Amino acid sequence: MASIKKPQQLGIFRTNSDSQPTSASTTTTSNTTTTHRSVNVQKITSLSNQLTSSSSAASNTNNGRNLSLAQLWSQCASLVAYTSSVATEAMIDLVRKDALDWNEALQGFENALSTAQGQALANMIHSLSNLLISAAEMASGSVKSKVHISKSVFTTKNNRHPFIALIMTNSQMESILFTEMDRILDHLPDSPQYRIAAFDILSPFLDFCLLDRHERTLIASSATVLWVSKTLNACIYDEDLRPFVTHLLDYLCSVPTRFPLDRSQPSATLQSSLRTLVDFYCLPSTQLALDAEYKAEFGGRILMALLSWMADLRRYGLPTFPLMLTAQALFRSRKGYTAPSLSFNTLWPLLSFLLMNSPTVDEQRVLVSWMHAVMTTTEEHVEAMIANLAFLPIFQVMGESQSEDISKKCADILQKLETIPKTTNTTLVAEIELRATSGVAAMIQTEVAHLRRNWSVSEDEQDMEEEEADAGETLFSLGDDDTFASLILTTYMFHPDEIKRIDAMTRQAQVEEGRLVTLVLFIYVLRVDSSPLVKLHLLQEAIPSLVTSKDEMVTAKVLRTILTLIHGVPNAPSGTKIMNTHMGAVGVRILFLIWKRQPRVWKTLRHVIHSWVESRPRLFKTPLKGEPEYDMEVAVLATIRDICAYDTAGYAEVLIPFLANLLGSVELYASSICTIIETMNLTVEAEVVEPRAAWNVLLCHVGEHASRTMHPGMLQEMCVFYGIVGSRNEDTQVYLDLREAVLVNYIQPLLTSEDPEVLAAALKALGCFTAPEIASVLPTESPSLYIREKVLEANDTLVLDEYSFILEKLVRFELSNMRRGLFKEAGSKKIVDSASGTQELDRLQGVLSVVAGNILQKWQSGDVNPGLRIGYALSSLLCSAVVEKPVDGVSEEGSAEAIRARQSYRNVMTAVKDVALTDHLIERISALEGWTALFDNMWVPSDDVQTQTIAEILIADLYKKITDGYVPAHCANALFAITGLILSLHRHAHPASTVQSSVLAKQLLQDFVRPETMSDIGGSDEVQFAVLVSLSFITPLAAVDEKLVASVLGVFTDSLDEDAVNSNSSSDITSWASFGVGWAFCNLLAGLVGSPTKTAELNAICNDTLLRLLTIFELNTASFALTLGLLMAFPRLSVAITSSASPGYRDGQGGDDAAAIQKIKEMARQDLEKFLDSQQQALSAQKLARLLGAPWVLAFSDRTDASPEERQGDTGLLDRAFLAATGRRDLQSQLVHFTVPFCHMIHTNLDARNPSSSEISLLTGRIHSLVNLIRITPTSAARHTAVIALGSLFGIDWCQGPTVASVGNHGLFSYLTNSTNPTAMASVTNSALSTLTELSGLFISIAAGAGAGDATAGTGTAAVFATILPSSKVTPNPKSMLMLQDLKAGRLSAMVLGHIACHFQRLGQVDTGKVIGTSSEPKDYARLPVSTSWLRALWDGLWEPLQMGTAQRALKSYAKSLELLLYTVHSLPTPLPAVNWFPLLTQLMSFEPSLMAPAVLMASKHATTSTSLMEFLIMSLSNFKVKDGSRVDSADAVTAEELFVGEEGLGRILTLGGLPLLVQGEDQALAELDKVRGLDGLAKKVTLPGSRVVDLVEKLFRVLFFNANGTIKTEEDPEVEVLQLVFLDTLGHHMRRPRSSAGPNRTRLSNQPALSDDAKELLGELRAVVLRVFYQLSFTRFLTGQRVLRRLADLSLMSISHLDAAQLNLSGSVVDQPDAGARVLKEAIGVASLYRAGYLTSQQEGRLTQVAQSALLILSRDTHEAVHESTNKRLAESAISVLLYAMNAGIGERPTTEPITEAQLRKTNTLRLTWLQRILDLLVLLSSQSEVYTNGLTLLLGGAVLLWWEDPMESRSALQTFGFAPVSATSEGHGAAGRGDDAEALLLSMADDHEHEQESGSGAAALSMDDNILEDDMFEQWHSRFQQSVSLVMTDNDNDGEQGYRHRAVSDRLSLILPDVVMTARAGVTVSAAAASDNQIASRLLRMALDPQMGASQRQFLVVLLRRMEELVPSGQSWVLK
Repeated sequence: MASIKKPQQLGIFRTNSDSQPTSASTTTTSNTTTTHRSVNVQKITSLSNQLTSSSSAASNTNNGRNLSLAQLWSQCASLVAYTSSVATEAMIDLVRKDALDWNEALQGFENALSTAQGQALANMIHSLSNLLISAAEMASGSVKSKVHISKSVFTTKNNRHPFIALIMTNSQMESILFTEMDRILDHLPDSPQYRIAAFDILSPFLDFCLLDRHERTLIASSATVLWVSKTLNACIYDEDLRPFVTHLLDYLCSVPTRFPLDRSQPSATLQSSLRTLVDFYCLPSTQLALDAEYKAEFGGRILMALLSWMADLRRYGLPTFPLMLTAQALFRSRKGYTAPSLSFNTLWPLLSFLLMNSPTVDEQRVLVSWMHAVMTTTEEHVEAMIANLAFLPIFQVMGESQSEDISKKCADILQKLETIPKTTNTTLVAEIELRATSGVAAMIQTEVAHLRRNWSVSEDEQDMEEEEADAGETLFSLGDDDTFASLILTTYMFHPDEIKRIDAMTRQAQVEEGRLVTLVLFIYVLRVDSSPLVKLHLLQEAIPSLVTSKDEMVTAKVLRTILTLIHGVPNAPSGTKIMNTHMGAVGVRILFLIWKRQPRVWKTLRHVIHSWVESRPRLFKTPLKGEPEYDMEVAVLATIRDICAYDTAGYAEVLIPFLANLLGSVELYASSICTIIETMNLTVEAEVVEPRAAWNVLLCHVGEHASRTMHPGMLQEMCVFYGIVGSRNEDTQVYLDLREAVLVNYIQPLLTSEDPEVLAAALKALGCFTAPEIASVLPTESPSLYIREKVLEANDTLVLDEYSFILEKLVRFELSNMRRGLFKEAGSKKIVDSASGTQELDRLQGVLSVVAGNILQKWQSGDVNPGLRIGYALSSLLCSAVVEKPVDGVSEEGSAEAIRARQSYRNVMTAVKDVALTDHLIERISALEGWTALFDNMWVPSDDVQTQTIAEILIADLYKKITDGYVPAHCANALFAITGLILSLHRHAHPASTVQSSVLAKQLLQDFVRPETMSDIGGSDEVQFAVLVSLSFITPLAAVDEKLVASVLGVFTDSLDEDAVNSNSSSDITSWASFGVGWAFCNLLAGLVGSPTKTAELNAICNDTLLRLLTIFELNTASFALTLGLLMAFPRLSVAITSSASPGYRDGQGGDDAAAIQKIKEMARQDLEKFLDSQQQALSAQKLARLLGAPWVLAFSDRTDASPEERQGDTGLLDRAFLAATGRRDLQSQLVHFTVPFCHMIHTNLDARNPSSSEISLLTGRIHSLVNLIRITPTSAARHTAVIALGSLFGIDWCQGPTVASVGNHGLFSYLTNSTNPTAMASVTNSALSTLTELSGLFISIAAGAGAGDATAGTGTAAVFATILPSSKVTPNPKSMLMLQDLKAGRLSAMVLGHIACHFQRLGQVDTGKVIGTSSEPKDYARLPVSTSWLRALWDGLWEPLQMGTAQRALKSYAKSLELLLYTVHSLPTPLPAVNWFPLLTQLMSFEPSLMAPAVLMASKHATTSTSLMEFLIMSLSNFKVKDGSRVDSADAVTAEELFVGEEGLGRILTLGGLPLLVQGEDQALAELDKVRGLDGLAKKVTLPGSRVVDLVEKLFRVLFFNANGTIKTEEDPEVEVLQLVFLDTLGHHMRRPRSSAGPNRTRLSNQPALSDDAKELLGELRAVVLRVFYQLSFTRFLTGQRVLRRLADLSLMSISHLDAAQLNLSGSVVDQPDAGARVLKEAIGVASLYRAGYLTSQQEGRLTQVAQSALLILSRDTHEAVHESTNKRLAESAISVLLYAMNAGIGERPTTEPITEAQLRKTNTLRLTWLQRILDLLVLLSSQSEVYTNGLTLLLGGAVLLWWEDPMESRSALQTFGFAPVSATSEGHGAAGRGDDAEALLLSMADDHEHEQESGSGAAALSMDDNILEDDMFEQWHSRFQQSVSLVMTDNDNDGEQGYRHRAVSDRLSLILPDVVMTARAGVTVSAAAASDNQIASRLLRMALDPQMGASQRQFLVVLLRRMEELVPSGQSWVLK
């Protein structure tokens, strides 16, 4: 034994070399062997006994047994044959005695085989066979044993079967192996159970021999086939072995279905196997031995296998004739022979598929004979839908075959097909028989099942089917194979529904292959189909569409067919006359369609046209309508027109002579003339013919004829030509004459036509001319009359549209030629026309400018009496607006240092310390006007940015003084200064005013209202007064912010309530805060009432507050200070209510307000009359307050509607009250309340129309009286009152607050500008001004007056009117010493001079009504001329229906007219001249809610430069409701709501807030504004504070996503869902850049500016808002939840921490919660969004699989809560769909129309590989949890395969994914091979189709803005496939049969991939180095497949996947799975 060497090779080769010793050695060896054999036998026997006894001895150790067993195994491998034989038999004996485990014995034999040689190897094989016999005995139950051996022990274990190793090592072993296999089967020859078990054990070896594709097994395969045949023959007659025979036949039938397809050549083994099956079936013994039922099944399986393989080979271009001959052998004519059969529904489609494009004549002959036999001999009920599949291949064979026999049989088949009833009797139709098969045959069966299921669906069901279908899948076909899809379309051409027939023909005509046979089929259908609609479609659409420029043969065939229709005879020779027939007319139109597809047909088409034109004059009479000649005329002329429309430049020159010939020689129908005119218009539009030439040659005569006959059609077509003439801009006199002639002679007469269509055409033509030309011919000269008569009163919509277009053009022309100054707010236009008035007014302004300059200079220099400095400081605030000029800019780029270094900044800071309001009540109520005037000239007029910079620095510094100050007066002044600054900004229409007003109001409410946040200084009387006044004037600037308004009103109402409780009896102002409550409250209410942006809610609040105010007056319980404050401020409220009452609301709520005002006025009169009646009666505090306030109410309230008698009566009443108060000692200190109102009344009563009236004397006398009183009175109080009263006589309105002077037609200004002798007033005014200047300490000499001769001095020379005298040269008048000692009077005098100077500086400007607290925009377009301005007429036209009475409005609906007017404004370029649109639009909405959509569109476009339109948008959005009752009946309700939350509404607000549109494209409104030269400085862009944007977005979130009680909306409402998505998309367009620019390499769009700091802050706040909503929302409806949550996640999630903050907590027991499904869905959407946006690291990407694991746990849990169970499982499954889609989409990818590059493909493949590895890792982790694991296989892995490799041809791409070199196919065929190699190409094609379907309004911008919608569609298409293919959760209403078809379709598609994989592998593909490590994927799949807990369906799925990835198996581990 020691001398034996270890063999170097295995198998029989070593044995043969060692078996040839010499004779000498033979003798020696024989003797030795004899000696050793006995010894070895004894030794073996001893070892066997030891092992036998040790198996039952418990004390024996494993070491001893293992040693004995090892020695025995060594004997088995002995080179001594006999020793080896005894040892192996001993091993088998040990197994039989259960002393050795069977599996252990098998392992030992496998190990020993590797070293055995010679006879020892044969002995081992023999013993191994005995071991297999033992296994078979135990498996079959023939021998009872404790050892369990599975029959499939060798099935799928790395090719473990020992016979496989032997045959791979040495192919010469096959004879020994097959001999042993015979012995194994014959061990128990009479036991079928044993034979079946033994065969199952041998079947892996048989599989290897038959199915392995290595060359070394090819020889064994033939031996295997012979062995199986021999075994069958030996058992066939044995009845007892019938089960075994059946089992063996089943195995044979399964071999072809499992055989891999080699696409390079047919497999000899396959053909041999199939031939063996056929031969065996045909044997007489088989026919006799098998029972009829099994024989039919067996034959059907053989036939199906043959047909299936023929179909697969045909698909890939491999020869099928050998298999066809094999199949033909099955059909023998022999007695006792039963030919196999299949059902007609199974066999006929396969034969039709094989016959189509059959490659050889022999195959055609066999198949046609076969089909003929089937059709003539079948006894089944034949359905037309199945039988008609053969039409197309039969026609193809008939056109190709030269055999009469084949043609005759084809004709017989056609005849049979024609006789089959088209309608199906459902009682005779059998259910579809789905045969077990794969590949193309399985696909065809699925297609047929799809055909049967959809044959009778309705149109609605059809639409639903196509929406749910996959890409490429339609109602007709599943789209798996183009050839069979054509057959399906063919059978639908004979469908009972003509619509489906037409659709099928259309689709078939688009098929590239087989156009010629398709033409034959179409002609056949044209003959047999009785539907005129189908015939027309075939002729006009289907047949012409077959023509292509590349296929001349089809073109010739089609052309011959069509010319037969035209000429009336077939094959007509050239030059044949045209036949005037109905079909000839149709033929002409078809010929035109053919020419469009094949230009070479032009000669034929031209010949046809020419022939008809020549024959037309030969007609004896004009044909009547309906006659063939008429039809031909219409067809030819329409064809000429269409040719010109298609290619005018190429063919017009040839066709125009034909038209001229017809017009000159033939009497034509009017409709024909219309067609000729239309053709000429096309040539002129294409600039082939000049308009003048066309007019002079042809159309002038036609135009005259049309004008004479007034034929509507001709007139309309001629108007088109007139429009072309008007649109051309040829600057020649000849052309200008033509334009004038056309306009005056032809268009103008048509403008009075009564035919609406003719009138509309004329107006459209007129609109092509220039605006001056249009205006010259309009029927009405007045623009207002034009709009009233032509637009508002128009009844025809068509005409109305054209009138609107003309109006737009006229307004555009007006805007383009309008003076740029009119685009401002009309604040600088002088209206002084009188020369003398100008001189006197200029003189006064000159004097006052000198006075103002001197006051300001003294205050700035400090050269002023300290006792007067306070007055000078207050006066200097006002004088700054008179003296200082606006700055041109700020140096050093607007730095803070440069701004603080300016004199104006120092003036502000100095005034804060100098100003005090302690001298007089009037100082307090007028102080704010001074602070406002101080800032008027600080702004940079042409630079909003610098202005805003200055304002922000001033506000910051002033507010710091408030917070850091410790002197109440300084803090109050700083607050007044900030308020004045904001009001000044608003006065100058700066957009920052709204922002700063909102910020200041909120800051005051936070820091100075609530006691807990108020400091000691903040709670002081001075500061509280300033806070109240500030709130009252700045709150109206933010009136749209209803929350802020309500808060401020709450402060005042709380103060009123507190005053009612704590009112005292003091008759003096003890608290300025109490006075401030009343004063500020009325001012606040006045500002809100007069707000141009007053909403309905705000109007209701104002009405309620006004009623409360009336109640306060009636109850008379308020304190003295509060009541007085209310009454002194009441006049401003009166003016506001009167001016805000529009004509449309005179009879509404406005009337109630006016009644309340009149009631309060009447109460004031009654109080004065009671005082006069009882003058000496003591007065209580409340009565005194009402008495003192009554003169203010009467004198300062609105007196517009007062009659002269009322004015005279009120003046007399005030005069008597003043005299009565003068006589009462207790009222001496309160005389100012009588004197000032009386003087104001005198001033306003001055009537310019009656200059000699008593009012002039009263005014001059009162001035003289007050001057004397100032100079001589010893009483300081009287002097102070006189100083204030002088201001009233000069026109100062102390009650109006900071406002531009409202000069109107009354007062001193009216007298000076309209009187013929204004200089008569000079002495009086000089006296008053001299007194005031002297009293204030100024030394100024005022000239007596300016005569006529001084006019040349100019208005700018102030020294002419006043001179400043040196104080050293001035000697005080002794009479004035008493006056000069009154310093308080001097301070008041300086203050009054400042007011007068500021007032006169503003006199002469147009009264804009621009009161602070209202819009800075003019209230109307009154500044535009009413006689010529179309813009003003448009404005007035919008107001006109609102000003009508109710009865008049009821006569006609003005909605359409107003809508068109609004759309006209919308179409105008931005900017428009400033005007306040808010009241107009709000009243229009109340008047006609259907106007909401055009109003929003108009406001959105122009809101960029209009504050009122911005406020209207905000108001509309603030009042937004999902279902508004006011608009629910409107047809545009939904449209308007979508506009609100779309780009037109919310999008515009976001843009104004600083967040521009981030998608491609540009904002059209901003683009238009930038293009208008010269308007950039005039039209200021509006901005919006971020806080208002955030509040608005939060409100919209609450309305759209939450109920009123705060709960989430759960009801299903499609309209609401649409609004939600539009809302989120709009946010996304401004908050998130397109995903194509996201991720690590994100880039900013070139046309988008960088965001400002404020915009970035706003963006952060909005993201926080969206994130909060994302946390709160939860959905149970998946599609809605996915759309909404994905958008929310994209907008808000920036990191994984944001998602963690949602606290979804999917681990642990949370998966058992009722909302677990919604949680996991939200988590999946969130993490998918983060992944796709590129916010996850590579480690964090594992979060996707973690979420998938949680979803699988939810799907696998067992709960009894049925309600939550189905929902949670459905949502969890949908979460997996979301995750898979994200994995496939990748990072930063968005749908694109660009082709996929190689780099992108490699990236996609790498990404798929990575995720496949992660999915497999997760499944390995879950393998211990059976149900979770199974669900994961189906959903995760199945979904990944479906998504990544759903297309069969993607297997090639899949192989490349894993590192394999691509292999070019030798024969691609015409099926699915043409579909492309990547699924993304399919998605991109769908994206391209989607883009064409979307209606976009802005080009490239629309494409990007539809990204979200496109992504929704793409995901939902994927999710539909996911549900239909791998879903585990089936809804109750699912159709099981339909789902079965869906699953079958997917399975069949997967099976089609296998041939590609096998072909690629056989081509010698090698694994690249980069992919070598990726082979672990296959290993993981293999381990899963071997898991014993794996179910059959899951294992089969893995088998399919493994086969697709077969080349990934590591080297040396190749296998073939069963």
